[in-house]
Amino acid sequence: MTNKYNKLFISTTDTVLGIGGPVDKETLDLIYEIKGRDRNKKLIILVSSIKQARTFKEWNIEAEKLAKIYWPGAVTLVVNDQGFRMPNQKPLLDYLEANGPVYMSSCNLSNAPVCRSIENAKLIFPEITNIYNFGPMSQKPSKIIRVEDKEILRD
Repeated sequence: MTNKYNKLFISTTDTVLGIGGPVDKETLDLIYEIKGRDRNKKLIILVSSIKQARTFKEWNIEAEKLAKIYWPGAVTLVVNDQGFRMPNQKPLLDYLEANGPVYMSSCNLSNAPVCRSIENAKLIFPEITNIYNFGPMSQKPSKIIRVEDKEILRD
C-alpha cells in the first residue's frame, strides 16, 4: 500500500522542526490535512537563495532589498501574501539548492506545541517517513516582516 504522505518530510531547520515538501498544490493539501491546519493560515516557502525566490511571481524589488539585509537567517518576508525564508543552515540550503524550494510549516498539530525533537515528531506523525536532520535548531520561530509596509507580524 502506498503512503500518500511520501511527498512530505520532517526536518530540522535553523529555527524549529518543520514539515515540508515540494512547492505544489498536493503538498499544500497534505500539510494542511496532516496538521489539521486552518487553510486561512498560509505556509511559507523556504528557498536556497534570493535567486530562487525570484522564480516566484509574488517576489518583488522591495522583498529583494530586505532579503539582502536579513538573509540567510530567522526572518520570514511576507510579500504579496506569500512568506519566504532563506534558512541559515548550510545542509538545508544545499538540499533546497538541489531539490528546489519547499513549503514548510512548523512540525506540530495545529494549535499544539511545536515538536522539539525528531523522536517526538515521529510519534505524532508516524505517516511521514522521510526525516532529515540538517543540524541544530534555535527552537525559536522566525521573525515575520510584511514587505509592503515593513510591519513586524511576529517578533
